[in-house]
Amino acid sequence: MRIKTIFWIASLLLIFQVAPLIISIFSIDFKMLLITDAFGPDVSSDAIQMFDTFSLVTSSVIIGIIFMIIGSLSIRDLSALRKLSFLFFIVMGFLALPDLIFVLTGKPTAPLPVIIANFTTIGIFLYGAKRGNI
Repeated sequence: MRIKTIFWIASLLLIFQVAPLIISIFSIDFKMLLITDAFGPDVSSDAIQMFDTFSLVTSSVIIGIIFMIIGSLSIRDLSALRKLSFLFFIVMGFLALPDLIFVLTGKPTAPLPVIIANFTTIGIFLYGAKRGNI
């Protein structure tokens, strides 16, 4: 598979993953839905403020990663693209690590479709690093 196709697919998956956080920044009802799903109905105002900060920081980081991926589409060297794919694999692995740990320990985590999309993104980046072509 072409690495550039992999990068476009990964960018779309990342947009899907970050969409709930971006929506929660602008929709109080959606934010409360996410918070009560994870922590129950009784949530302090400090916890809501922490979630707002978490949403903004995480959304900004992931949007930055999306722009890095799209920016790397201009590179034409196969070796460089494979190295970038491997580096994106590492970054996405560290983003997925808390979800994996929380699932294994039974703590609240991201919704299952987001986790599946994250591991799919990791898998296609690894595939791009090993077998991707131009």
